[in-house]
Amino acid sequence: MNLIENGRFAEILSDGHVTRREAGWATERVREMVEAGEVAAILADSTDTERQVSPLLSGELIESFLLAIGTSVPVAYVCPTRWTETYFARVRDHVGELPDSAGYFAGRAEALDWLRAQSCADAC
Repeated sequence: MNLIENGRFAEILSDGHVTRREAGWATERVREMVEAGEVAAILADSTDTERQVSPLLSGELIESFLLAIGTSVPVAYVCPTRWTETYFARVRDHVGELPDSAGYFAGRAEALDWLRAQSCADAC
């Protein structure tokens, strides 16, 4: 995990195969930072993450993260490039509607632009 945007955003970079344990550790650390008011937004960049065996597992990881973080800060999730549209549709079906404070993005630049706009709207 890194701090970006002059320390205002927490960035979680995932690559390869992500286990529940790794996801849980990252979730807990970021949740602590959110509760302490240390970050204004979260970028979860999974561009280089391997596709899980099941889209339900991917959905559970995302859902668990969002439930732990809550809706107090914007969360941008950059989807893995290895996900097919069918796989992503099944993940979305499992997770259901995202809160207004969260979104899926195809690329990092788009996600960061959205986070900047969201965090500015919250602070302004």
